[in-house]
Amino acid sequence: MINSGHQQLSTFNYDPELDLSEERLLLVSKILLTTLRESKIKHLSCDNLYLPCNHIRNIARQCLIMSAEEPFGIMGAQIKIKLTLLSSNITNTITKYLPVIRINPKQKTTFEIEIDLHEDTKVFTLRRMLPRMKMFQQIKERSPLYVSPRCLLIKNVFYKTAEPKRALVNSMA
Repeated sequence: MINSGHQQLSTFNYDPELDLSEERLLLVSKILLTTLRESKIKHLSCDNLYLPCNHIRNIARQCLIMSAEEPFGIMGAQIKIKLTLLSSNITNTITKYLPVIRINPKQKTTFEIEIDLHEDTKVFTLRRMLPRMKMFQQIKERSPLYVSPRCLLIKNVFYKTAEPKRALVNSMA
């Protein structure tokens, strides 16, 4: 167990027998990237979304590790991406939910992985610099979003009662 403040996180130990092939990593990474690209303007109202180097690959790898114990593996997964942003007044947060991803729409969904991304508040952006005046609103909303290199993955299974399992992905290293 990893103790992160007050929250206990389950760890998923890497098993060398797992199918973490390049093909599987690319499949999951491509699906995640496609969803983020499509959501960038439609749901997030930004022109550019910046992610840390290898962050999507690290998330995809953790998704494969989390799905290894499932009956259909990653093919039985439903993935939700949640992005938490700072509001314009910088005191509250806004949570945006992106469209649900079904890895294999023909396969019965047996579990869900929620990817909890956060805006990187350490990066200086127009979103926080510009005042809350109406004339700056459009520029502010369209300014780039930077995603934090740390995110939380939460796995819930649908076929039995079990506590959600959590894993932390840190792409800083």
